[in-house]
Amino acid sequence: MKKGMILSIISAICFGLVPLFTKIVLSMNYDVIAIGFFRFLGLGIFSACMIKIKKVPLKLDVSILPSIALDSFFQVLTLILLSTSYLFIPTGNATSLHFMYPIFVFLILYFYYKNHFSKVQWIALILSILGILFFIDFGNMNNGIGMLIAIVSGLTYAIYMVILDKQGLAALNPFVLAFYACIMEVIVLGIIGIVLGSFSITVNGLAIVSLIALSALSIGGTLLLQVGTRLIGSGMASLFCLFEPLTSLFCGWFLLKDPILVTNILGCILIFAGIFLIMKPKKRRR
Repeated sequence: MKKGMILSIISAICFGLVPLFTKIVLSMNYDVIAIGFFRFLGLGIFSACMIKIKKVPLKLDVSILPSIALDSFFQVLTLILLSTSYLFIPTGNATSLHFMYPIFVFLILYFYYKNHFSKVQWIALILSILGILFFIDFGNMNNGIGMLIAIVSGLTYAIYMVILDKQGLAALNPFVLAFYACIMEVIVLGIIGIVLGSFSITVNGLAIVSLIALSALSIGGTLLLQVGTRLIGSGMASLFCLFEPLTSLFCGWFLLKDPILVTNILGCILIFAGIFLIMKPKKRRR
């Protein structure tokens, strides 16, 4: 269980570094479709190389391919919805609303799969969500459509995590799963990118380095999240994924000199308190 927690946290830290490099690439006239395409392409190529090196069999049960396709669909949909919400409301608000997804994960598991959670887990969820609310600038919440799109992106990501857990995908070899998922995601994003003209881009050294970094972070985040979900389940993993906004906040302050508000600090304290409750070992009964 401890290993699953640690892997989920490292995965969240990897994803938390993604916005830093995404901002760099966006400043070079790349759009989110092109960035997503190259991220998944890099992950797919890396997975293919690891499969070749480790001599892992690529053969899969045909019956599981629809689940992989469905999971890939929700991952791409999350990317598109979250990026679209940036057009209506500030990026920080959109990201904060997106990170309400642990609520959806818990609700799906509780009502649909009849999972039961301990009182401590529910308290940890409430503390974590209250912490995320402290990251939201309610003064700029003046567009209902943008808010709705950001919240729905959290729902689609929650569905992605639950499918990964409950459809047996997390039990697959992580490189094999990533390889097949990336094929589907690259095809979908490639078609969308061609239609929208997303690949009319300029290539330079900084863009290439940033895209390689994005691919590397996607590799670490995606593969570690799969293993972490296998070990502790999607509900617990979703809580530890809240290290992602904390990482983004720290990087924005340390590298981009973004200001940190008192409300941000309070939010961090609440999130850490929720995570500490989960990680605290239970006392053994005498």
